[in-house]
Amino acid sequence: MPSTISQSPPRVFSELKPWLQEHYVNLPKRLQSVAVFALHNPDVIALNTSAVISEKAGVTPSTLVRFAKSVGYQGFTDMQSVFQESMRHIPQPYAQRLSHLDDGEQQPEQTVLHRFSQAASASLSRLEQQADETAILQASEQLAKANTIYIAGQGRATPVTTYLHYTLVKMGIQAVLLDGMAASMIDKARLIRRDELLVAVSFSPYTANTRELVDICLSQKVPVVAITDSTLSPIARPDDFHLEVLEEEVGGIRGLSATMCLALCLAVETGKYRSQNGELFVQ
Repeated sequence: MPSTISQSPPRVFSELKPWLQEHYVNLPKRLQSVAVFALHNPDVIALNTSAVISEKAGVTPSTLVRFAKSVGYQGFTDMQSVFQESMRHIPQPYAQRLSHLDDGEQQPEQTVLHRFSQAASASLSRLEQQADETAILQASEQLAKANTIYIAGQGRATPVTTYLHYTLVKMGIQAVLLDGMAASMIDKARLIRRDELLVAVSFSPYTANTRELVDICLSQKVPVVAITDSTLSPIARPDDFHLEVLEEEVGGIRGLSATMCLALCLAVETGKYRSQNGELFVQ
């Protein structure tokens, strides 16, 4: 019989993902699959009956109840109310986010510059404290050994992939940025060889196309290094190298300070490894 997590779970969805990520390893395998489905499909949990949800998740309704109780909720309905709150977590139009910057909750002296600077500082501090440096070195070694590095990411990940590509190329490392139409990117991914590598970057609510590229590469035994915001992310797999980075947000707007720092560290460690083997040419 699965043990129940004693600590009370969050009552708001914005706190649920990091909380559940921390307790994920304590859940039985079957309930871990429910946790992953729930966090990848919060709208399904929020808007449907337990019968519909269980069918989509491939489990029984009783398993949903068992999951809810195992993580500390009184029952499925209690847990569902938290996911219903998640509907407010769906990305809002930027006009609405901008209005939230002046919602009156902040001190008048807290300018936009101050608030984003504080958020960037907090994000970088978390990265320094929580980043797995061994994982960064292992991922960098994989990049250094690859004949060609392919880089993919869309939406908010685009500045990260562009910067990573630029840095690697300036170091004389063969790198290709996968962009363009989804069908074209998928065709290119199918041509990546096992002596090459894919770097995939994606953040919540995650890009389906990036996930598909990861699926293709892993199915072809191509190494994958993923940069994402959770170990429960759909591109953080047991058979890839995944690095986690979280960004503080201001009024629903998230920066990329810590993510850019992580990408730079990954590139520099890759360059150091190649340089030590006499393979680096800095332009």
